[in-house]
Amino acid sequence: MERRFSIGRRINFFRRLRGWTQKELGAKLGFSEKSCDVRVAQYESGDRIPKQEMLEKLAAVFQISPQALDLPELGNWVQRMHIFFALEDMYGSKIKKIDGDYYLRIEDADEEALAAGIRNAVLQEWADKRQALEQGELKKATYDEWRYNYPRKGEYSCVTMRRDDIEETAYVPQAYMKLLELQRDVAAEPAKDSVAELQERYEATEALIAKELEALRKAIEAVKKQA
Repeated sequence: MERRFSIGRRINFFRRLRGWTQKELGAKLGFSEKSCDVRVAQYESGDRIPKQEMLEKLAAVFQISPQALDLPELGNWVQRMHIFFALEDMYGSKIKKIDGDYYLRIEDADEEALAAGIRNAVLQEWADKRQALEQGELKKATYDEWRYNYPRKGEYSCVTMRRDDIEETAYVPQAYMKLLELQRDVAAEPAKDSVAELQERYEATEALIAKELEALRKAIEAVKKQA
């Protein structure tokens, strides 16, 4: 029940952000003229939950990531507090009171992560964007476009942050995911008759990584030309 209201609120938020009526959004989604406003109203009220295909269609119309729509319910402080408690359990988040104000440290990296140079890479990216916005170096529309489409395909900075298996699957590039799977299978001490298969998978992963890096190189070259 909670999930449907969460998605409904987000649909309503982005529709209003774009300045569209329910009827206009329904038409963009391809609903018939008679039912377009009704269908959108049902989604926003939580009477209907959009299926994954419709969720992706909504995201495409809004020009955002589907994950910007499908969020946990944050309607009251009890629900928000349990999100904070989960962050504390999973990532070592800490709450502090400084000069009468409350501050939340979202992630507390462990010694192993620090030794590997992995710490708050994504949070640093967010902090940099926010600072640029506050200093007038970034327009609000550009900042929002970055937030609501995070992470863009081909942006590799996200893989430097520690994540669990669910987050890995949801965020990291395809080549990196295949590499993780291969590493796990090799570490599991495979039988001798599967070594050839592992070698084949390694070569396929190597080719995929090379392909993604080439696409990234071309993207960087394109940016250089525009600069």
